[in-house]
This record gives sequence, structure tokens and C-alpha cells, in this order.
Amino acid sequence: MRLQLLGLFAFAVVPLVSAQDAPPAPPPPPWSGEASVGLVVTTGNSESETLNAKGEVIYQSKIWRNTFNGTAIKTQQTNKETGLEEKTAERYLAGNKTDFNFDERNYAFLALEYEKDLFGPTRERTSETAGYGRKILTGPKHTLEAEIGAGARQTLAQETVDEPDPDRETDAIGRGRIAYKWNFSDTSYFTETAKTESGSSNTFVESVTELRVTLIGKLFAVTSYTVRTNSEVPEGTRKTDTITAFNLGWTFNK
Repeated sequence: MRLQLLGLFAFAVVPLVSAQDAPPAPPPPPWSGEASVGLVVTTGNSESETLNAKGEVIYQSKIWRNTFNGTAIKTQQTNKETGLEEKTAERYLAGNKTDFNFDERNYAFLALEYEKDLFGPTRERTSETAGYGRKILTGPKHTLEAEIGAGARQTLAQETVDEPDPDRETDAIGRGRIAYKWNFSDTSYFTETAKTESGSSNTFVESVTELRVTLIGKLFAVTSYTVRTNSEVPEGTRKTDTITAFNLGWTFNK
């Protein structure tokens, strides 16, 4: 009987000792990112191809978070009369944002953004802004952060590209941004990001809505809807552009 009690005691204690002696879990890797691509092809009365690609790389430490992202969109359509393919849209965007965390909720940021659009009213737009951000919700189901800042913007209008020495319009801007994320399941989440840059020459607003589903492992599918609005555009040009995209992508260290 005594031997049986000693055996039960050892059976209960050994796992506890082993658990206490186990090394702590390693911290997550500082680098993470993702890349995705989508292709839409239409045939019949109209023949066109739209290719979009997106990428993001993040470095995260206790104090710093640096996010670099890039997007490319290209559309070409077949001319029924000539049979030749003609580009109807081509846009490239790149941005880098560095956050310095004062604590778990408050941070300062520096954002640099560049856009080139071969067919839109604005040929090139560059902005440099700095400001303050706060993480209002920190999860695990819901995250929400808001930012406010100021800086400068340089703009090259499409209509001036062919001039010998086109001028870039420079103005001071205010910047606001809200980013919301809802993890509604272990494999899916919804995001809404809204950003505005307002200056004396133009107010630019962008809204990006995404729904993402993990398919298997690191492979995911994402549907996005983007609305971009400029308050001042050349006559005969629409103020609002919309983009609907369906992409497949891959993540690492996420």
C-alpha cells in the first residue's frame, strides 16, 4: 500500500517539476510579411486583363514597428478595331511607416508615401507626415488604432507631364488615419482602414475594406474594396475611383 501511494505521488509531481523546468517559449520573430496577387480576365463583348499585386514587410520590436508596403495595378484592354492591346490603367504605390511606442497604447509615427498613376488626374504624389497614434482597442477579437499628424505633400498633375520642366505643387497637409480589425474566427478576419490627407490644393481620402480567409497553412484568399476620392480634379475627370480585387497570397511569420 505504501509503495502504491509513493508511486501515485511521483506520478503527480514529476509532470509539475518538468513543467517548471521547461524553458520559456521563444519570442516571435521580429520580421513578418505577406505577398498576394490577383488577375481578372474578361472576354466576349469586351476583352481585358487586370493584374494587381500587393506586398508588406513588418519589423516589430518592443519599442519600434516599421511597416513597408507596395501595390501595383495594371489593366489592359483589347481594341476591337485594331486588335491591339491598350493600357487603360496603371498605378504604383509604395509606403513606409515607422512607429515609436511610448507604451502599450501610445506611439509616434513617421510616414512616407509615394504614388504614380499613368492614367489618373494626378501623375505623381509624394507625402511626408509625422504625428501621434493611439491603440484604442488591443484585441484579441477587436483592434482599433487612430492617428493624427501633419506634414508636406508634393503633387505632379497629369496634364503637366509633357511640359519641358513641369512644376510640382507643394503644400502643407494634415493627416488622419483609422485602422480597425475584427478577428471573427481563428482563420478569418475583417479590416477597415480609412486615411485622409488634406491641404490647400486638394483633400485626398482613401478607404480600404478587406475580408481575408486562411485556406491552408500560410495560403490565404482576400477580397478588397478600395475607394479613393480627390476633392479637386481636372474638368471632365471623376473625383472618385473604386477598385475591387480578389487575391491569393502567402504569409510568413504571421
